[in-house]
Amino acid sequence: MMYSSRVLEEFYNPEHYGVIKGAHAVGKVVSDIGSEILKIFITVEGDKVAAAEFQAFGGVVAIACTSVANNLMIGKKLADIKKLNVNNILEVLGEIPENKMYLAQAAVNAMHLAVENYQNKN
Repeated sequence: MMYSSRVLEEFYNPEHYGVIKGAHAVGKVVSDIGSEILKIFITVEGDKVAAAEFQAFGGVVAIACTSVANNLMIGKKLADIKKLNVNNILEVLGEIPENKMYLAQAAVNAMHLAVENYQNKN
């Protein structure tokens, strides 16, 4: 399967891969389709995501989509993150295989869950 250079760049060189100890919230999604696990850890200052790290247990597209979703959150207001969607991930990555589109949605869901979990705690 051929991936775009941008997808491969995110896969081979993801920024912010890891865990934030003492994170304010975590968004976790387990895919029903391919059994991938995507997690996004956030810390929040005021109404913005101050830091975000991620873990993705899956293949190339799972890691690339979660990396992009994670990076889209940093420095953004919580309310603005809730408006982000699959198109925002595709704007960065370009084309991904149709049979892997569910992973872009899963990454968006992990992002939204992290915000929701933070808001539910506070």
